[in-house]
Amino acid sequence: MFIALTGGIGCGKSLVLAEFAKLGFQTSDADKICHEFYRTCEGMQALTERWGDAIRNADGGLDRRKLGNIVFRDPAELAFLENLIWPWLHQQLTNLRRAAESGTAIMVEVPLLFEKNLAEEFDRTIAVWSDFALRRSRLAARGWDHAECSRRERLQWDPARKLAAADFGLINQGSLPLLAAQCRLLAERLGVRAR
Repeated sequence: MFIALTGGIGCGKSLVLAEFAKLGFQTSDADKICHEFYRTCEGMQALTERWGDAIRNADGGLDRRKLGNIVFRDPAELAFLENLIWPWLHQQLTNLRRAAESGTAIMVEVPLLFEKNLAEEFDRTIAVWSDFALRRSRLAARGWDHAECSRRERLQWDPARKLAAADFGLINQGSLPLLAAQCRLLAERLGVRAR
């Protein structure tokens, strides 16, 4: 079974993904897959050809914060980055789907699942939801100010819309035991036994 996990920024997608890993799912993260591309020679070369050494950190690798400051402020630059990454991401998702077809339960965190029309790539979709105030407090703890949160949120569907579009929903209002219980029930419904 090949399952996508999505949700708004600050909803706790990574926490949910970790819970499903404990329950026996093989897990992956679309953002981390993209970060792997950045570490390839081909990826870093393409990034520096576009944006120069200004996006490098002191060690010569990619400074994702600097790149984010460019692409999340300019739709044309974001589109360029997405088009650059897409072939790599698509190939990695194809590889994961093949593994799922052999009987492995695989869950992939895909923040822009619906926005980028990727839901059809998966057998089932799950959205995690948290209310606005809680999401913003989590993002503030990461060092994001109101303007940065708003800028990034404008690029995504509202968490309630994602919840309505998904096959299954999880509510994450800060209680880890409650969230873990929801994940266990959903794993059982999906037919995956906990390890």
